[in-house]
Amino acid sequence: MQSTSLVLIRFCLSAWVGAAVIFVINGVQDVTFQPFDSLTRDQLITLHFPVYYTIAWVLLTGSFLSSLVLRTKKLWSRKKANLITILIMLSLAISLVDYFWIYTPLESMITPAGSPRPAEFHHYHQASKYINSINILLALIAAILVNGPPLPQKSENSSTDASVADVK
Repeated sequence: MQSTSLVLIRFCLSAWVGAAVIFVINGVQDVTFQPFDSLTRDQLITLHFPVYYTIAWVLLTGSFLSSLVLRTKKLWSRKKANLITILIMLSLAISLVDYFWIYTPLESMITPAGSPRPAEFHHYHQASKYINSINILLALIAAILVNGPPLPQKSENSSTDASVADVK
């Protein structure tokens, strides 16, 4: 179970960070591409973002569940295991807050597609950029921690081998 959980957490966190970065790059290109009119841009936003959040929740939930299993396996120090779990929990919580309190109002502001943007659109859009940056940064830190080397395993023979070497 330990190796499966380790593979799963490493895959999920790395996949989420990579997917989020690719999504942001493509999203920026979509909304800044000059031939696209306002109607097309709004349609792309409402088409892509639900997929973005679904991928986030699936991968971060897989990471979180794996982190809970791995906390019991002494793979990492207690502090490191707790930090990884907390980072994943924060990233998951932030993505939920972002969806329900930022993206959902933003989506209603651009529906129907091509409609004029209300004054508060800019505020919500800026908040979305900042909160998504924090989310990806937290997941990246967690990914770096889980992809690092595990604690060296101490065998029972190592202490007796050292004492035998001292005698010689």
